[in-house]
Amino acid sequence: MLRDSAGLSELGKLKDLRGELKIRNLRYKKEMVSKLNYDGAVLKEKRHLYSLTLHWMRIERENSDAVEESDVIIESMEALQPHSSLKQLFVNGYSGARFASWFHSLTNIVNLRLFDCDRCQHLPPLDHLPSLKSLWLSGLMNLEHISEDMVKDFASDEMMMMSAASPSTTFFPSLEILRLIDCPNLKGWWRNETASASASSFPCLSTLYILNCPNLTSMPLYPNLVTLNLNRSSWDVLPSSFVPSSKLKYLDIRSVGDIEYVPEEGIGNLALLEELEIKDCPNLVSLPDQGMGRLISLQRLHISNCPQLASLPEGIGNLTLLQHLEIRDCPKLASLPEGIGNLTLLQSLRISNFPNLASLPEWMGNLTLLQSLRISNFPNLASLPEWIGNLTLL
Repeated sequence: MLRDSAGLSELGKLKDLRGELKIRNLRYKKEMVSKLNYDGAVLKEKRHLYSLTLHWMRIERENSDAVEESDVIIESMEALQPHSSLKQLFVNGYSGARFASWFHSLTNIVNLRLFDCDRCQHLPPLDHLPSLKSLWLSGLMNLEHISEDMVKDFASDEMMMMSAASPSTTFFPSLEILRLIDCPNLKGWWRNETASASASSFPCLSTLYILNCPNLTSMPLYPNLVTLNLNRSSWDVLPSSFVPSSKLKYLDIRSVGDIEYVPEEGIGNLALLEELEIKDCPNLVSLPDQGMGRLISLQRLHISNCPQLASLPEGIGNLTLLQHLEIRDCPKLASLPEGIGNLTLLQSLRISNFPNLASLPEWMGNLTLLQSLRISNFPNLASLPEWIGNLTLL
């Protein structure tokens, strides 16, 4: 690990450097860039390097010279071009408006993370990198769109020729995991939506996390998604059919303020869904009855802190594989669906904060396989029913 820029020139002597390299406290200095350029390729010849971390020192926004030195900022990254065999690249704290032109040459990159690059306005073209499996974008405060539609702004003439020669290149052909976190100004994938752009889809994407991206309203399709986590972001980012995937198994919706109704026709298509969590949604009014009833593979259901939710769908009684059910902090709920008594495989049940519920339903006594029962904060509950004494809890 190099802890500052001073030792960069020594890297040129380490011809056989391999494994993982971390360079911290990089600075934006004309002298440093000139030195790197004079010494030649510092990292480009190191074909055995597997992982590279580039960590820049921050530029204070009050620095009036930052704009004038924008060329130096970009050149400081250009001078650190790695060998095309690199598998993993982490960039942290880079303050340029755009990234280096050598990103397109990372044809073997598998894992790419861009963190706290808060002045970034443009990303390099990443959608045709053939080996990229994991992409993590976090803290890109000024980024509004991920793709600019035109590679000429970033890539070399060689890259443009490659794109023109292979117009049918698959969109993110190997990407499996995508994380978009703390990008408050991100609006969509493309700056200019076109017919070809809207038809693009991730062929291999299985895991998608969208956290604190409240203005993101459009995404490419993800037909093979298995895990979806939407947190502190807009419901509009999901297609009208909820998610265009019959393979989804894990769905987590949290702190989504603009959701009032879950679409009936969308959620009913998720026949393979095994876990569903809906938390901290202040404006959620109802859940679809028939749609919920078609979640025939659901094993875990968690609904909490939805203050406007006034009822639960009777369709919950059709979830015959359900093993874990938790409903709490939904103060407008006055009753529980009788169909819950038909969930013969239910192993754990947690219900709490039901100020309008005066008694526990008799059907709960049918849940003979319960191993865990937690009941709390029922201010109007006068007594417990006799069937509770018949339950054998492990």
